[in-house]
Amino acid sequence: MRPTRRGAGVLGIAVGATVVSTRFGQPGLAAIAAPLFVAFLGAAVQVSLSGLPTVERSSLRRGFAGESRTLELTATGSGIARLTDQRDEAVGGPATARCSLPATLSFEVPYERRGEHELGPVEVTVTDSLGLVVTSGTVDATDTVLVFPPVSRLGGPEAFLRAFTPDSEARETFDRLREYTPGDSLRDIHWKSSAKRDDLFVTEFDDDSEDRELLVAGRAKPGHADAMAAAAATVAVGALRSGFAVELAVPGGTVPAGYGDRQQTRLLEALARTGGGRSDREGEADILVSATDGGVVVHVDGRTESFDDLTAGRENPLVSEVGA
Repeated sequence: MRPTRRGAGVLGIAVGATVVSTRFGQPGLAAIAAPLFVAFLGAAVQVSLSGLPTVERSSLRRGFAGESRTLELTATGSGIARLTDQRDEAVGGPATARCSLPATLSFEVPYERRGEHELGPVEVTVTDSLGLVVTSGTVDATDTVLVFPPVSRLGGPEAFLRAFTPDSEARETFDRLREYTPGDSLRDIHWKSSAKRDDLFVTEFDDDSEDRELLVAGRAKPGHADAMAAAAATVAVGALRSGFAVELAVPGGTVPAGYGDRQQTRLLEALARTGGGRSDREGEADILVSATDGGVVVHVDGRTESFDDLTAGRENPLVSEVGA
């Protein structure tokens, strides 16, 4: 605890007035000094009794790079406070606000880069209501938030099958006809049968894609891990949505093969944390994503494609689907 500049000035005036009054017999100056001493003493007592406030932070839901979340800090106590929430630069960096305690402060936290990022601690300074005395310290209100790499749009399951699997595997032999349902591809409509039966029928193929697995691997030169993670996330999510069981191998970690939303989350978690380097399983990969100084390319079925050429847009199809 220490005086502020204002407090030091008030204390200096009070001490000066007391000295002059004592030496030169000016009782009027003593009458001025007394309330100043009382004010300073009261301020010191107020700050001493209140001390540093307790601070609680709300949990941030995980999300994708490019999104943002609202964070709340709830501080209890008394006095005027300045709170600085220390955060990684990847989630906006430190943020400062002033308030009269108790208070709840809201901050918008931008998710600028993927990864697991630190939130807190909170640096606090508290002054009395007159601004004469200040105390400061650090409150250990910490948390972490996981930010997923951005996912781009491939154009749907059929786009994935055309781009990432041989045509002979993607579309096998004729199986049966069935009634059309919304979402079926128009190219699968069996027009001759539909005309005879006065209704739309589609051709169903003997497609064993749901029984197949894909190993997606990633590698990145130093400084390009973010680009690799984003491309691998796009490919892996596209494979899941096309009915494949997806296994992932990236620098620093692997995810066993699996299906469904939970597997999607596991893949995104691993890609949020991966760094640069090579996977020791890239030689086995069905699809290899490589990020270098020249950009991001995808190796599949003996050919190499630019990742940009394989995407239909940068809109993230999962933004509203993945929560904490």
